[in-house]
Amino acid sequence: MNPLKLSGNLRLQDAPGLIERLEAALATGDVEVDASELAGADAAVVQVLLSAARSASMTGRTLSLQCAGSPLAAQLEALGIAPDGVAA
Repeated sequence: MNPLKLSGNLRLQDAPGLIERLEAALATGDVEVDASELAGADAAVVQVLLSAARSASMTGRTLSLQCAGSPLAAQLEALGIAPDGVAA
């Protein structure tokens, strides 16, 4: 499992870099995204994570998300998405 730690405030302008990190990690195996130290995330970041989870699933990989108690968990809830709904 490849760990991928997210921290700080991630916004639309951070999406391309996040996509690159996720693609590189998924290219070599399953990925565990740790967003427990993420201070904030907007809908673009959520979309990137959802897309990465779908891509992982389509290629036989696993993407899991650890975000309990983080702003990302609140953002997912506000959008009607369960945090485990991001995992694939």
